[in-house]
Amino acid sequence: MKLTIPVICLALCTLSLPIFAEEIVPAEVADKVIPTEISEPPYQVGQLPSQQGYYIERPGQTSINFRIVDNKIRIYWIDADGLIAEPESTAGNARLNGQPKIRSYFNLEPISAAAGLGGEGIVRPPHYFHVALYLEQSEDGAGDLHTFRYLISMDAPIESEEPNSTWTD
Repeated sequence: MKLTIPVICLALCTLSLPIFAEEIVPAEVADKVIPTEISEPPYQVGQLPSQQGYYIERPGQTSINFRIVDNKIRIYWIDADGLIAEPESTAGNARLNGQPKIRSYFNLEPISAAAGLGGEGIVRPPHYFHVALYLEQSEDGAGDLHTFRYLISMDAPIESEEPNSTWTD
C-alpha cells in the first residue's frame, strides 16, 4: 500500500505534464508570414518570385537563382521557404559561351531594388548557352565559380499545376 500512492501520484503528474507544457517558439519564427501570391519583378527581399531560370543548390545555405528577364541577367538568392533573401555578393560576372555573335561577358552589379545582382547588357535570344558565373564573396576578390547549361525553356516561369482528380498513383 505504501508503494501504490507514490506510483499513482507519479502517473498523474506524468499524464498532466503535456497539458501544461508550452512549446517555446522564437518570435521571428512565429511572426514570419510566407506569402502565397507570386510577386512581379523587380523583386524585394522577402517576396515570392516566379519559378524560372537555373537554380544552384547549396546544402545548408540559400540557393542561387540565375535567370534572364526581359533579355537581362538577374541573380537572386532564394531561402528555404522560396522567398528572395538578402544578396550574399555585391559583384560578379557571367560569361556566356555557345552562340556566335553575342556579347559573351557581363559584369554583375546590385540592381536598384538591392534584392540581387544584374547585368546591364542585353542578352539576345535564343538563350541557349554554357554559363560560367563568378560571384565575389569578399572584398579581396575571393569568390565562387559555378558552371551550368542554360536552356531556352528556362526563360518562361514554371506554372504550378494542381493535380488532376482523375490522376492515379
